[in-house]
Amino acid sequence: MSKKIVSLFLMAFAINTSVSFATTGDHPGKIADDSALVAAVNGHRNVFYVEAADLTTTKILPDDTSGLPHQKWEAKLSDGSIITVIYNSDMGARVPVHVGDKFGVGGQYIQTGHTGLIHWLHDDPKHSRPDGYVYLNGVVYGDVDHEDN
Repeated sequence: MSKKIVSLFLMAFAINTSVSFATTGDHPGKIADDSALVAAVNGHRNVFYVEAADLTTTKILPDDTSGLPHQKWEAKLSDGSIITVIYNSDMGARVPVHVGDKFGVGGQYIQTGHTGLIHWLHDDPKHSRPDGYVYLNGVVYGDVDHEDN
């Protein structure tokens, strides 16, 4: 097992986060569905890294401007659950998301009450976790090194 993977597991245990990875594809745009994220929401469990597709934007929330800037919106999953999406907008191009848009994500899911939020939707500059992303209209957002949109 590589030192990077061991470090990821140790870090996850240290911050009391469930260690699980739920990847369903090999890169953004190839994820089939949101079943791994639905399972996390319904199981009321944190997932260190999960990928999901075919989420629907239901509400645009005000940006969080205290501290690091974040875009926020709500998304509906295939089972009707609603989660909050939190995108660190200084880690990549702003996501031009609108109500009704279908999109995909890769990031960390955190349970917060009945539902939860997904964040870390960008590259990790310290390489201590899998790189996250938002995939919208054929464009990957959050890829700090490779964005050209």
